[in-house]
Amino acid sequence: MDDPNRASGRIRRLLPVLVLLCAILQGGAVVGIARVLDDPTPAAAPGLREAAAPSTSPSPPQDADEQRANARRVAITALLERRAGAFLSRDRAAFAGTLDPLAADFRRTQASVFDNVAEVPFAGWEYEIVTPDAFDLPASRAAALDTVTFTAQVDLLYRITGHDAAPVRVAQYLTFVLRDGAWYVAADTDGAGAGLRSPPQLWDLGPVSVVQGTHSIVMGIGSRDVLRVFARDADAAVPTVSAMWGAGWPGRAVVVVPATLTQMAGLLGAEPDKYARIAAVTTGERGASASAAAADRVVVNPDAFRELGDLERSVVMVHEITHVASRASTRAWTPTWLSEGFADYIGYLDSGQTMRTAAPELRRDVKAGKVPTALPDDTAFETTAPDLPQAYEMGWLACRLIAEQWGADRLVELYRAVGAEPAPGVGPPDATSALASAMVSVLGTDTDTFTDTWIDYLRTQAG
Repeated sequence: MDDPNRASGRIRRLLPVLVLLCAILQGGAVVGIARVLDDPTPAAAPGLREAAAPSTSPSPPQDADEQRANARRVAITALLERRAGAFLSRDRAAFAGTLDPLAADFRRTQASVFDNVAEVPFAGWEYEIVTPDAFDLPASRAAALDTVTFTAQVDLLYRITGHDAAPVRVAQYLTFVLRDGAWYVAADTDGAGAGLRSPPQLWDLGPVSVVQGTHSIVMGIGSRDVLRVFARDADAAVPTVSAMWGAGWPGRAVVVVPATLTQMAGLLGAEPDKYARIAAVTTGERGASASAAAADRVVVNPDAFRELGDLERSVVMVHEITHVASRASTRAWTPTWLSEGFADYIGYLDSGQTMRTAAPELRRDVKAGKVPTALPDDTAFETTAPDLPQAYEMGWLACRLIAEQWGADRLVELYRAVGAEPAPGVGPPDATSALASAMVSVLGTDTDTFTDTWIDYLRTQAG
């Protein structure tokens, strides 16, 4: 096994917030429909169910432009429905039939994406037209298309079978063309000039392999043998987390394994250097229950994971899945030292790690007289912060102190109390007041007293 001292430099993560807007799906059935959001009273479209509002007077007649716009909306909605249905039914020819016959490069790219997801078990794949006329085509591009065009932000909503109670939402910026009386999708990159870029998904990076674990699904670019190791880690981590957190979460994990750090950063919409020191990242919506949001994704940095030993891999996976389990109790006002320290506490639980082996940077600082005077603020956890390891180590030791002095159950209770739903009519608290209130109610101490106790604890643990 590798030297456990390396863990402190590698077992690091950040909890970015990817807000996953919820959509109402039809039970557990496969859904592949398109919806129109831009007009509160759109014309009827195939596959759209809309309650007719009672009217006491006839609708005013539509002018020619309104009639054309409604006809276009109906036609493009039907096109997106066919596209979604073909995608879910794995009908390659029908999917190709929704693409501009003259867009050779786009057709090849789309065919690759269609093939890349062959193993992914989708429970739903649908589209919503969010913003019509979302961007203007440059004159040269419009001239090259040489036909009537339409642009829109169209959100893709998809669900993974057995994991997503609500869909993941991805904005796409599409160009549509009218040829011989029929509408087609012609491009998904024309909005880039206006700063509107469709974020890449895993299947945009290459063929996706899937490994189903007992408590997990692992989707990645690469061999199944590699992915099985991640499934093993996730399957071992889930019961560990449940034993500490309890059963109030789905008890499943979705792990995404890109091939490189660059691919990982692309999936997260960031530059690679931002995540060079991060082994994995959990994406999800803070405060959302499992029934109101898509399952969190644990996105792995494969370059970092290759350098980890068995203990380190276990700690990282338990850490990330702790974030998955505690998502509903993790709020915008939850201090990062608590969310990260809590995840590290469960990750290191029963591992025999000490401050010497798992917090060497902080121990070195304390022994050199550089003793913290306060718990780290949220900025200390920025992925490029110079003292990022120390910030994580401080959070871990604060949570370990709580577990040792008040009990592990109280640590969990404190976490839940900080992230408790505000009373009706009361706005969200700030981090300071939420923590102070929970410290008093759960631990029977105030924040200043706890901080002093923690500083003494650091000195003692540093030896």
